[in-house]
Amino acid sequence: MKVYIVCDLEGVAGVVDFKKQCMEDGAYYQQAIRVATHELNALVEGLIEGGATEVYAWPGHGDFPGGIDFELLHPECKLVMHAGDGGPAGIDENFDAMVLHGLHGMAGAPSGVLSHSFYPMPRNIWFDDVLIGEIAMNIYSFCEHNVPCIMVTGDQAAVDEATRLIHNIEGVAVKWGLSEKEKLGALTVRQAISLSPAKARERIREAAQRALQRVSEFKPLKLKKPFTLRVEYIEPKYVEEKANLPGVTRLDEFTITKQCHGLEDVIL
Repeated sequence: MKVYIVCDLEGVAGVVDFKKQCMEDGAYYQQAIRVATHELNALVEGLIEGGATEVYAWPGHGDFPGGIDFELLHPECKLVMHAGDGGPAGIDENFDAMVLHGLHGMAGAPSGVLSHSFYPMPRNIWFDDVLIGEIAMNIYSFCEHNVPCIMVTGDQAAVDEATRLIHNIEGVAVKWGLSEKEKLGALTVRQAISLSPAKARERIREAAQRALQRVSEFKPLKLKKPFTLRVEYIEPKYVEEKANLPGVTRLDEFTITKQCHGLEDVIL
């Protein structure tokens, strides 16, 4: 079986400070991506134990290195590199399943440790009247190729968000948000309780094996088309940048809308 992993950094165990751990010039960024890579390796190992014959991972935390330490990568994992911020690359119908690793809740998610949606510009994103974040966008990207999402790891807000879309998804929460600490634009930072990296890896490996053994239970979500995209930005200047693009209508100083026939029409 062939599996594709979408990776992010904000949902990894112990990652709770955006500036110090998630920015490339942060004091603890290198430590954070090492922890993320070991966590990814545990996921890969569990997938192999569950029957995977090929595993690909896309490091989606910005452009290269994307939140992964390449030198520490599991020897059986192939890395989709230099794909930038445009979303997962190399997806096709030959994949049997996809997994979300290290994800976070959408902007405004209650108890989200580092909740946001495509930082830094958007505050909220809707498909028709349904509020979505990065989790839904990634799931729909793969469902366009008939590839189901079978598992998610991240904070509890991310697991809850994915479960609302896929009720039987295998979910591993590695941390839980407490009270709000600060806001960085539309990104909310919360105090948190986290599993140790070792315990997170143990739970992720076990869940990955279970998820792939249950792969026949999962079906790709169907995105209703056409749909109305609505994006609320954190500053009016972003509306100014988008307002003259084809098909875009300005609703107010913070919000644009657009009729979309598929994900290829979405702008953020």
